[in-house]
Amino acid sequence: MTRETKISEITKEAENISTETYFDTQIVKFKKNDMFYYIAFKGRSTRPSYYYFLSEPNREESLNITKARIKSNHEKKVKYLENKKIESDLISVGTILYSSWGYEQTNINFYIVLNRKNTVVTIQEIGKHKEFEGRDYGTCTPNINNKIGEPFQKRITKHASIKINEVEDASKYDGSKIHWSSWY
Repeated sequence: MTRETKISEITKEAENISTETYFDTQIVKFKKNDMFYYIAFKGRSTRPSYYYFLSEPNREESLNITKARIKSNHEKKVKYLENKKIESDLISVGTILYSSWGYEQTNINFYIVLNRKNTVVTIQEIGKHKEFEGRDYGTCTPNINNKIGEPFQKRITKHASIKINEVEDASKYDGSKIHWSSWY
């Protein structure tokens, strides 16, 4: 069911229907059966959040609180993406990336950036120096002298990471030792 169909269904037999877009949220206000409503659709959602009140002033007060929350979340998202853009810009030739992935164990892979053009990077997997803290766990650091496989191209995401495959996302390595485990 589309959002428009949902709105038509909900506001059937309603009066004083008004719609506004506030950042990434569509808000529909209306009066139905002597109750004052507003519904909010966040992003591309087709499922709204419902709110109803006995009086119009109560609805407006609640709507103002909701709008403040929407604005705050939007500002946090914008700031997060701005920071990630700065991080993304720091990924350049020679940057070491790492990924941490696995189920019931933690696998670590390292990559080196060989080339960058806009948001496309050519990377190559590199080896790691493992330190054992136990039989099947420890820490590791990259070994740039051990190239693994062939270089390949990937795109830097808006989250300053690189999607290697379905289970693996690589991000900028900070130079610290990274914990790994292998239970099998």
